[in-house]
Amino acid sequence: MSGSKARNLLIIGVIGVIIASILIYPRLLATTEVELYFSDAQAQLLVVETREVRRNNLYQNTIDELIKGPQSEELGVTIPPETEVIDLEVEDKLAVVDFSQGLVEQHWGGTTGEILTVYSIVTTLAQFDEIKQVQILLEGEEVKTLSGHLKLEQPLEVDPQLIE
Repeated sequence: MSGSKARNLLIIGVIGVIIASILIYPRLLATTEVELYFSDAQAQLLVVETREVRRNNLYQNTIDELIKGPQSEELGVTIPPETEVIDLEVEDKLAVVDFSQGLVEQHWGGTTGEILTVYSIVTTLAQFDEIKQVQILLEGEEVKTLSGHLKLEQPLEVDPQLIE
């Protein structure tokens, strides 16, 4: 291959990479507004807070924002900040969320605390049309409860009575 042909192929390759980057880059950075559900000041109900998250890995990014906690000082945290999402898959309107042990080990306990934690996750994910139910796992395993008050062996749906 002559030097000019090689140079032309290199130029064409570089142009191809530039065009692909221009087309793909905005999609990776695109954001959308989501609803996150946190505890009210009395730790009795869930209150919505909207936030912008990246569309790329939307469900994961949404739960990661929920774990970060509310931006409003009037709202309370519902998930221990040490918690990590190991995996999150959606199929047939069911979201299966696999959390690290931090969700249980760092949880503050109590009936209402456990309910608000679980339903903040369920309600936040169920805002998406593709999700109707949520199953919570810990380290890949089904869990009976987080702190002894709410059964988690079956997928859960939104409980409208918990939303302010």
